Amino acid sequence: MMPEKEIKSMFENVAKLYDFFNDLFSFMLVRLWRRSVTKHLLKQSRYILDLGIGTGYLSNNISQDVGVFPVGLDLTKSMVLKNIKKLQRFSDPVIGTATNMPFRDCAFDTIVSSFTLRSFKKVGIDKVLDECARVLNEKGNLVMLDTAKPTNRLALAFFYVYFKIINFIGGLYNNQAYHWLTNSIMDLDPEFVKKKMSEKFNNVQVYKLTGEIAYIWHSRTRKL
Repeated sequence: MMPEKEIKSMFENVAKLYDFFNDLFSFMLVRLWRRSVTKHLLKQSRYILDLGIGTGYLSNNISQDVGVFPVGLDLTKSMVLKNIKKLQRFSDPVIGTATNMPFRDCAFDTIVSSFTLRSFKKVGIDKVLDECARVLNEKGNLVMLDTAKPTNRLALAFFYVYFKIINFIGGLYNNQAYHWLTNSIMDLDPEFVKKKMSEKFNNVQVYKLTGEIAYIWHSRTRKL
C-alpha cells in the first residue's frame, strides 16, 4: 500500500503542470467529465465538500452551475496554493487527509471528488468511505469521478497502447508520477469501487463516460 506521504510528495512534484497534462492526455475530455458531476448534485445541496480539490476546477464548475462553492480538502499544499491563486474570491481550501477529515459529523449534504479514487485505493478506500459516511448527513449524496480499467476488450487494448504514449511523454517530466498514474488506473476496477461504496451507501449507480474511459459512481443516501 502506498503511504499518504508518498502520494503527497508525488503530487507536490507535478502540481505546476498538472492541469496542462490532464488536458493534453485526455484531449480536453477531462473538462466535460468534471462538468458531468454537477448533473448528479441534488438541487438542495448547499453544504458541499470537494474531496481532493486539487487546483479547483471541479469546485469552480459547481459554483458556476449550482451557485455554491464547495469547501475544499486536499493533501497537497502546492495544489492548494495554485488553487488559491486561481480562485481568490473563494475561501481557502483545508489541507488534510481523506482518511481523517477535520470536519464534524454530518457537516455536509454532498461530497464530490474527481480523479482521487485511484489514490484512495492506495491509502485504504474503506477508511475514506467511512469518513465520507461520517461527515455526510442522512441524505448522504456522494458523487465520485475517475478513470478506471475498462471492461470492454477494445477499450482495454486502446488503454494499453495509449498508456505507453503517456508514460513516454509524461515520463520526460516526472517518470515516477506518470507510471504511477497509468498503473493506478489499470488497478482500479469499476465493480470493486461499486462494491466498496455499496457497503456504506445505498443504491450506488455507475455511469460510463466516453465509452468506458471514465466513470461516475453516485449514491444519494448513506446507510444508517
